[in-house]
Amino acid sequence: MVDPLILFGWRLEQDGLAHGTSGNLSRRVPGDRFRITPSGMAYRHLTDADLVEIELPSGRPVAGTRRPSSEWRLHQALYLRRSDVQAVVHVHAPYSTVLACLGRSIPPLHYVIARLGDAIPLVPYATFGTQALADAAAEGIGEAQAILLQNHGLVAVGRSLAEAYQHALDAEWLATLYYRSLAVGEPIQLSTPELDRVRQALAHYGQADHRTPGRRPPAR
Repeated sequence: MVDPLILFGWRLEQDGLAHGTSGNLSRRVPGDRFRITPSGMAYRHLTDADLVEIELPSGRPVAGTRRPSSEWRLHQALYLRRSDVQAVVHVHAPYSTVLACLGRSIPPLHYVIARLGDAIPLVPYATFGTQALADAAAEGIGEAQAILLQNHGLVAVGRSLAEAYQHALDAEWLATLYYRSLAVGEPIQLSTPELDRVRQALAHYGQADHRTPGRRPPAR
């Protein structure tokens, strides 16, 4: 069976979330480890043998022969920060990255953001692949399910890889709305009480066995 990291990696370019070898994905695996995509390899060519497993909390590679993604510290920091995070998706999606380069967080301009938190925070810039960036992301994510990395890109987390990937898609869609809204003016923002009402409604949206997740407090 093909690892879900490979399957979702194949989708990144098709869904407009990544170009070439940019971005990286990971998921927790048994034994206090996480599995992550390798550094600098095209997703369409990846196989399970290219994935790397890293031990928590040491950061020591324990399986795989490839070099792990240069952002493995970022993934590790998020797993150590929040035990509810079971997967991490990091991409340079166009509209999210534009806003990150403008130094803008994404405000609550549409109710879909309730799936991700009250807003999508902006994390201050640090050089890619560094512990400084990892620490900033872990500090800045709070309860959110997605964050923007200034002058860099987007990170989304979830209780599964499928959920983290959907959060990345939702965040990029919201970034697109915000960017286009700014071409006309400042969008109207939804209040926190309204977002709480939306989350209550989302808890009963869709079919009983496929509920849309709402905001969850992080387990620490």
